Amino acid sequence: MRLTIVQYAGDYLEAFERFAHGGKSTYHAQRYSVDFDASLAQRFEQVAVICAVCPEPYDVVLPNKVRAIGVGLKPGFHPRELLPALAKTQPDRLIMTTPMVPLFRWARRNKVRTITALADSFSKGGPRTILRQWLLAKELNHPNVEWVGNHGISACLSLLGIGVEAGKLVPWDWPRIHRPYDYAPRTLDRHEKFTIAYVGSLSEAKGVGDLLRALRLVDDVALTIIGRPNSDMEHLARGLDVRFTGIVWNEEIPKEMRSADAVVIPSRHEYPEGLPGTLYQALAARTPIIASDHPMFRGALAHEQSALVFPACDEKALAATIHRLANDPSLYAMLSANSLQAWEALQLPLQRGEFIERWLSDQPADREWLFRHRLVSGLYDQKIAIRRPVAAAPMRPSAIGRRWSTGAADARTGVALASGRSTG
Repeated sequence: MRLTIVQYAGDYLEAFERFAHGGKSTYHAQRYSVDFDASLAQRFEQVAVICAVCPEPYDVVLPNKVRAIGVGLKPGFHPRELLPALAKTQPDRLIMTTPMVPLFRWARRNKVRTITALADSFSKGGPRTILRQWLLAKELNHPNVEWVGNHGISACLSLLGIGVEAGKLVPWDWPRIHRPYDYAPRTLDRHEKFTIAYVGSLSEAKGVGDLLRALRLVDDVALTIIGRPNSDMEHLARGLDVRFTGIVWNEEIPKEMRSADAVVIPSRHEYPEGLPGTLYQALAARTPIIASDHPMFRGALAHEQSALVFPACDEKALAATIHRLANDPSLYAMLSANSLQAWEALQLPLQRGEFIERWLSDQPADREWLFRHRLVSGLYDQKIAIRRPVAAAPMRPSAIGRRWSTGAADARTGVALASGRSTG
């Protein structure tokens, strides 16, 4: 088997060399991903990992037998620029971790069996966005794409909303490294300043500008920003009590979150969140969350139960929310206490590695197992009911679940299980 995995970023060569020299992860599950790909490379003829965005091009076979290919592109490239790198790997199986229509077309025309392992959301937009999403849904609905995996239920529902067939959608999750069982619930300690932390990339779409502008409207608040700084955000932070840490190893993030009084996740709606690792990590650290009303957070966070939620892009509302949490010890203690239950409610039965392993195995039992873990399997009905407003297209999980019953009498199901592909 010749397997190719296509990534937008996530430089495999750099990560492998860092780990080989005793370094740590720069984002959640990075080591898990590197080791998982290496485990596949021990068994197959070739496992190639293509990274689009990286400093320089390269094509090397590493000591762990993974063929690492860096295309050396910059953000804003056209997906067609990846086609030569993809073609030279000559795959017979393809895993797409980024939604690039030209690559799906190439796989379809070359009859390369494909799945996705996305971590993206898809929201409404103008005519160009609608057209791009229509073209993407058309490719994802083609039988050549056998399963459409996405990180979490809300992200799968957003794919449903752009027209992807419900029966092909599979919600997956990362393994949880940080867990709330390791920490006691917190109380609000009175000290000179209320401290908040932000973890992630620094951009207006992520809401960092909104957060910095909100800080000018509230007194006695200090902010720690964990992420690669840029001149725009440093300029906005002038005159504020803001500390830029730069990149912090992922293993150290819970410690940083425990040292802050609250974690702010201010993403604007246009940012294509799946379900950010920061959310899981803050709940695991038992540190109260202040989050925007991004559609992907619906169902994951409940206002005044597991977080305080404010309207995205509204810096005045964000400032008022920070002030409220900083001055309400009972609310603070309740949010921290509820973090364990909120974290547990987010857990899914299917992890990314098992999703991929079952597909690659292609045995009848594995195909049936994947079939039972689709979005419409019935496993997620309660979670879907909470998140349902995220999707625009109609969906009745119970009715669809009956249609896709795994009973022997269902001829459509028999075809689907025999081929390993969804048929509707």
